[in-house]
Amino acid sequence: MKSAECLRSLAVMGIARGDQACAVYTHFLMVTIREATPADDAELRRLEEASPQGHESRIAIERTTFFYRSTLFPQARVLLAEEGDRGVGFMAYAIKEAYVQGEFVPVAYFYDLRSDPNYRRSMKRGLWELWKTLRDEATAAGARFVYGHVKGDNVEAMRVFAKGGGQVMGGFNVLLLPTRPGRVRFDPLPDRRDAIVRLEEALGRRDLRPALIADAYTRGKELGYLRGVFRLVRGRSFAQASVWDCSNVHRQRVLAMPGLYRVLARGVNPLSRVLPLPRIPVPGQATTFWHVFDVMVGGRSGSRLLWKIIADLRHRARAEGVDLVALFHSRADPLVRLPRIFLKETLTYQTVAHPLAGPLPTPPLYLDIRDL
Repeated sequence: MKSAECLRSLAVMGIARGDQACAVYTHFLMVTIREATPADDAELRRLEEASPQGHESRIAIERTTFFYRSTLFPQARVLLAEEGDRGVGFMAYAIKEAYVQGEFVPVAYFYDLRSDPNYRRSMKRGLWELWKTLRDEATAAGARFVYGHVKGDNVEAMRVFAKGGGQVMGGFNVLLLPTRPGRVRFDPLPDRRDAIVRLEEALGRRDLRPALIADAYTRGKELGYLRGVFRLVRGRSFAQASVWDCSNVHRQRVLAMPGLYRVLARGVNPLSRVLPLPRIPVPGQATTFWHVFDVMVGGRSGSRLLWKIIADLRHRARAEGVDLVALFHSRADPLVRLPRIFLKETLTYQTVAHPLAGPLPTPPLYLDIRDL
């Protein structure tokens, strides 16, 4: 019996036939979706560790507690796909409010999409059911659209979203910079409020920004993730950025690196113990990150001042045992002019959105630290 005929038979008769095609599609239909709870923490972390990200640069996520990302949002849910009593994939989302075309509206942000590599065949159905459940729940919550960030080489996830009517709305890059020893020269601002006000004024009502960016900073400080806001001013030029550290709950294990980096690591890493050289991550190593967000420069010397901040952060991070500094920036962001940086790995992400009950966001988009 052909697959299409088998599906029709199952739909009409409600029974499975004995041939291989029907067995396969019955297997698909056994995937169920439910909300995950803290009791599922170990199973969720198992699935995540079994689903490394990337190709040339492959990393596996290791969390001490799975739900730490959800604590950043007042309204968040994690959906778990199961086959029998075994988890085969999950997807999380949060309902929040953000500016879209000058209006403050509810939107849904999805994150943490993973599937068990041993169940890829059944997860073709499972991924679709996860996406459909999320979309239905977001619609019921009044969200104007669903959006999320997908790694540029994640072809499987992009297919799911395209099938569901999703569109690419923009993107951003992440620069991974090895830390290096050196003198720490700058301290974070003792009072971050003025810098955040300046950031909010510069952003205006950029799509996807929250009404009060300061709320995310306050929450990050409460949870111990915000390390500080750094700002340098020279005449009419300035640069500023915020630094976040989730290493107490989140590490990444390197599974593979490009050939050039493996070669460099063999020569550079031994010397980095005695010379001011970067330490390059190698396969098998668990790495810790500092994340640099809300980068903003102005004036003729803004890029040069940003370079000084980045260099100082690499020194500060190395002194605290951190391996990499990850700098996030939205592509085509008029507030960011990056200096020339050598010896970096660039990860690209696409921002995808699915319309529900209103217009979609337009770039440049704000990168909410809570999302990433």
